Amino acid sequence: MKRKWVGLVAGVAMVGWAAAAMAGHGWGKGMGPGGGGVANPYAASYLGLTPEQTSQLQAMRERHFKEIAPLQEKLFAKKQELRLLWANPNPDASQITAKQKEITALQAQIQELSTKHQLEARSILTPEQQQKLSVMRGPGLGAGLGWGKRGRGW
Repeated sequence: MKRKWVGLVAGVAMVGWAAAAMAGHGWGKGMGPGGGGVANPYAASYLGLTPEQTSQLQAMRERHFKEIAPLQEKLFAKKQELRLLWANPNPDASQITAKQKEITALQAQIQELSTKHQLEARSILTPEQQQKLSVMRGPGLGAGLGWGKRGRGW
C-alpha cells in the first residue's frame, strides 16, 4: 500500500513538473522585469544601438537560446530525477552524487555557452557602447534589492 502511495505521489509530481515545463518560464527567456543587457528596450535606447546592431543582437540571442534549449531541457529532467532520488525513503548516496555531477556538468556547459554569447554580443558594440554597458551593469557582486530566484527582495 505504501509503495502505491509513493508511486501515485511521484506520478502526480511528474505530471505537475511536465505541465510547468510545457508552460515555460514566467518571465520569458530568463529575463526579469527591467531585464539586463541589450535585449531590454531601455538598454538598446541607452546604448544608442543602430537598427543593424539591434537585428544582429536579436539574431545572436535567438541562436543562443536555440543552442542552449536542449541543455536546459536535459538539466530540467536531471533535476527532476534528483528530486525523485531524494524522495526515496532510503536514498542511495552514490546515485545522488552521480546525478548531482551530471547536473553540474550541464550547468557548466550552459554557463560556457552563455559566456561565449555575451562576449560575441559585446563584440558588435562600439567602445562607447561597451563603456555604457559596463556602467549600466554596475560593479556587480554588490548587495541590494533585485530580482532573485524567489522574486523581489534582498
